[in-house]
Order: sequence, then C-alpha cells, then structure tokens
Amino acid sequence: MTSPEHRERTPGAPEDAGAAPAKGQGFFYGWWIVIAGGIGMSIASGINFHGFGNFIIPLSKEFGWSRTVISAVFSLARLESGLLGPIEGYFVDRIGPRRLMLVGIPLMGLGYILMSRINSLTAFFLVYVLGIALGNSLGMSTPMTAAVANWFNRKRGLAFGVMWSGVGLGGLLVPALGWAVERYGWRDAAMFVGIGLIAVGIPIASVMRHRPEQYGYYPDGKAPDGTAAQRPTQADLSQDFTAREALRTSSFWFLSLSITARSLVSGGIGLHLVPYFVGLGASPVGAAALAGSVGVMSIPGRFGLSAMGDFVDRRYVMAASLAVMTVAIVLMARATSISGVIPVLVVFSAAQGGISVIPQSLIAEYFGRRSYATIQGFRSSIQMAGIIVGPIISGLVFDATGSYTIAFLGFSGASVVSMVLVLFAKPPKRPLRSESRAGR
Repeated sequence: MTSPEHRERTPGAPEDAGAAPAKGQGFFYGWWIVIAGGIGMSIASGINFHGFGNFIIPLSKEFGWSRTVISAVFSLARLESGLLGPIEGYFVDRIGPRRLMLVGIPLMGLGYILMSRINSLTAFFLVYVLGIALGNSLGMSTPMTAAVANWFNRKRGLAFGVMWSGVGLGGLLVPALGWAVERYGWRDAAMFVGIGLIAVGIPIASVMRHRPEQYGYYPDGKAPDGTAAQRPTQADLSQDFTAREALRTSSFWFLSLSITARSLVSGGIGLHLVPYFVGLGASPVGAAALAGSVGVMSIPGRFGLSAMGDFVDRRYVMAASLAVMTVAIVLMARATSISGVIPVLVVFSAAQGGISVIPQSLIAEYFGRRSYATIQGFRSSIQMAGIIVGPIISGLVFDATGSYTIAFLGFSGASVVSMVLVLFAKPPKRPLRSESRAGR
C-alpha cells in the first residue's frame, strides 16, 4: 500500500503527525480508503445489522424474552446513535475519521465480549446500547462515509458504490455467524465476534484519512482542470454549506424524511429476516444463509445504481429503486414458501442496495464537503425514527398474529411515501461567500 507523505500535511491538520500518506506512484490513495471502508461496512452489516438476527431466537429461548422486547432494545440503541449523530459528525469534521474509529471499534468489540456474559435484560440493554451500538456508531458508518465523501467528487458515486458493496459482502458473515451460534452457542459466538472485531477493525481504522488536500491531493486524484501536476495546500470549501445552512433548506428535510421512511422499511424487515425465513420453513442455519444472501444480492444495486448516479439525476434513480422495492415487499408479504420468496429476494435486494447508498452521494452533492459528517449526523437523528419504529412494528405484529404479513404490507406503504418525498428533494441554492473563508 502506498502512504501519503508527512511533509505534505497542511499545518494544523487534524490527523496525527507522522500518520500522513505519501504520494503514490499511480494508484490514488483514496481507493485504499474505499477498500478499507468496504471491509468495515461488511463487518457493520454482516455482524451488527443482518447478522444480529441470529441472536434473536437463542436469546428468546434462554431468557423467555419476546421478539418485541429484543427488537425494542435494538431500536433504543438506534435512538442513542441518532441522538449522538450530530456530535459524532462534528468530531469527524473537526478531528478526522481515524481517531474516532480507534475509539469506537474497540468499544464495539468489548460490547460483544461483555454480551457473552449477560444474565438479565438490563445487562443486555446496557451492553448493547453503550458498547455495541455506540461503538458501531463511532467507529463504522459515519467516519468511513465522511472519508470517502471528502476524497472523491466526480467519481463519488462509483466510490460509494464500491465501498457500500461491502455491506453486501457482509452477507457472507451472516450464515457464518449463524453456524457459530448453532455450533458453539450464542455466548461463545458473541465472544468470538468481539475479539475478531478488534483484531480486524484497528487496521481498517489506520488506513482512514480526512481530506485529501491535507496530504497534497485533490479529490479524485486530479486538479479541477483534469491534471495532477499542481498540488493543493488547502481545501477550498468556501461555497459549501455549513450544517446550519443545510438545515434551513427544504432539500435537507425532504431527503431526510425520505430516508427515514425507507429506514422504517429496511429496519423492520432487515432485523427480522432470519426469523421470517424460519417461519417459511427454513432451518436456523438455512435462514441465516438466506438472510446473508440478501446482502450479497444487493451488491449489483449498491454498485451499479450508485455509479449510475454519477451520470443520471440521483433523485430519479432512487425513486425508481423505491418503486421496484415496493412491489417486492408486497410479494414477500404474500409468500408462503422459501422457493416462492427467493426470486422476489433478488429484486428486493438489488433495489434496497441502491437506495441505501445513493443518499450518501446526494448529501455530498447538495451540501458539499465542509460539514458533510455533521450534516449526516443531523440526518441520522431524523432517520432514527424509522430505524426505531420499524423493528418494533415487526415484533409487535408477529407477537400478535404469528406472522409478518401485515407488517410487511405496511412497510410497502412507507416505501411509496419515501419515493414521493425524494422527488421533492431538489438541489438547494449554493451559499455565496468571500474566498477569504475558504477551508474554514
């Protein structure tokens, strides 16, 4: 791996001295960040999101907790992440992603290790919320997404597509975790996960960097005129939005509410995929494999639809994907067998993949790099409503009816709402400022 030179750092840059990358010989360092971010995304998705469904049935059997209760803990953890989102984003924008990741990843790993020792609902709640969820929030999505948003501009959709494809590859971890739970029990599996997260996560964090100009690069590795000869010393962010300015635009609110409605769907379905497949007749390990396949099958959508946004209006790509996903959810609600649901899963997965990634590029396109992580943090605070409510709805409906049918049909309506809202999220007018404020 190439690494950027220390002597090219901008004075006062927030990253550690001596940790800057050296000028590469042809391979733009931003792509190393994308690769490392993809690995991190695969862990966050395969273990903390889809993979965590493997623990629902064992926890329910051992402690007698209902699925509603377990889902509520999961959702309340998202509440914590949403409330802290703007603060986390502020620190990413101020000190860079790497330092935050070096705090969050070990905390998340420790959370899983402590989870292997719980014996009460209170302990489970504290360990999950203050360890696993907080560590994931600090160490995974927000800092990695902000790093890629800063290192790319014209190829941002492609870069995000590559990185977020890691979420799909994380699907391969779901059946592996399901096998570990089945073979060794949920306690030992949680212990293995915690140790593995720390061992793999710290090297991932070490690759991350904040803004390319701090190391003598332009975004995408090329100057605005298309050459790589001139080397920048400071990022010109004078025309980018501050977080306060972004919050005053209708574009931010329409987009955030659209993402919230979509998160109601992905959260409500995603956490319950393993028990959903069990209800259709799959074994626990088979259900975990199917849930993992959803992530893998989402890769064409994450990569292709996101990259398409570099050439086509991202709002329209997102709206079309939501329309397709709506139909797929209705068919999932009506499915009565594993064989009947598999073709629908292919369509659902690809559409959901694209919808998850496109907003990351859209926010950077609309509001710039200056306060990207902080704006994302405020967006996540709004999004938390959908993430919290979705899993609880699924749990309540299942506990009341013994089926996810009614919940899934409701989620299809939320998908339509998301589609309408994103079409209203038109590009905002750029703020006008003097050049003297560039880079502040």
